[in-house]
Amino acid sequence: MARITIPYAVADFIDLRERGFYYVDKTDYIPKLEDYNAPVFLRPRRFGKSLLVSTLACYYDRTKAHRFEELFGGTWIGNHPTKEHNSYMIIRYDFSKMVMADTIEGLAQNFNDLNCGPVDVMVEHNRDLFGDFQFTTRGDASKMLEEVLNYARSHEFPKVYLLIDEYDNFTNQLLTAYNDPLYEEVTTNDSFLRTFFKVIKAGIGEGSIRTCFCTGVLPVTMDDLTSGYNIAEILTLEPNFLNMLGFTYEETETYLRYVLDKYSTGQERFDEIWQLIVSNYDGYRFRPNGDRLFNATILTYFFKKFAANAGSIPDELVDENLRTDINWIRRLTLSLDNAKAMLDALIIDDELPYNVADLSKKLDKQNVFDIRFYSIILFYWGVITLKDKYYMTFPNKTMRNVLLL
Repeated sequence: MARITIPYAVADFIDLRERGFYYVDKTDYIPKLEDYNAPVFLRPRRFGKSLLVSTLACYYDRTKAHRFEELFGGTWIGNHPTKEHNSYMIIRYDFSKMVMADTIEGLAQNFNDLNCGPVDVMVEHNRDLFGDFQFTTRGDASKMLEEVLNYARSHEFPKVYLLIDEYDNFTNQLLTAYNDPLYEEVTTNDSFLRTFFKVIKAGIGEGSIRTCFCTGVLPVTMDDLTSGYNIAEILTLEPNFLNMLGFTYEETETYLRYVLDKYSTGQERFDEIWQLIVSNYDGYRFRPNGDRLFNATILTYFFKKFAANAGSIPDELVDENLRTDINWIRRLTLSLDNAKAMLDALIIDDELPYNVADLSKKLDKQNVFDIRFYSIILFYWGVITLKDKYYMTFPNKTMRNVLLL
């Protein structure tokens, strides 16, 4: 049996390339991202955000310049590199690893415990520049970031390229746990989170940070940070970035033909498998006139199971670990008048009305629990998607079944 090269649960770009996994090349979006200093890109969970972050980290890391051809050879960006490749010092944060707490003091401690390490790692990776530099303050993520940025700028080091994966993971958990007062403490005044983003904002303004690229699911936390980080540019609905994550029909067809050739009896089953995956994994649309997209991770799960079964269709079409977190739906349904009726209507009628202008409106915590934005939250969470300019609907059978369970 051929070695399985379907990259399910592989979010490390170096690992993916070194082990010869199949790669759907999205690197042609890298030059477009260079037009922004503080881009934020939102997609539902399990849509491939972490692999994108890893790809950008590899592309811009000055310490990986000697591996550029090895890692990016054969990709679009490998054939069309920008002047900025391998030019920066990389600091990479992952807020999904944040440990929750019941107090602002506990959250601040956990935040610092998690986010001091990435700054340390950057210094060690660039020790050829930093020499015998040592931090004067430890244990405070914001102060450590501020100190290293000041040192780098004063010594005219290359700029920092900063990446934050799942920027809103722990703040969303606070909202779904009904801990609104603690959420407000985290996102207002001089909280640890606002202070952290203020340091980033200052770094971009002073020129020590080239870019801060954030991924997440909802725009709520970013909007609630207000003046703490009012330079953010949310690219989620921008036409030029709609297909940056998720697989287009063309990409999926090529992927499926690869899988059939390598793990099945050839192309004679193409139509059968195509109809199956369109019904279960397709249908995500992020503008009314946008392309229909496949959920990358859930589709890759199916392909890996299909390959492992030597071309037999797996009994379970969705990994239990990938089922959408329905806490948001429960919270919204219990909190909002008439929300249950709207949810019932969605299930019965297979559509839910929305105001297209609301997609681009400010969506802070106050708006989240307004019945008017019920469909918008479900849209960002990936439960429903755009049918046209007036209605949203389930993207596929999988999401409909998840909601019914």
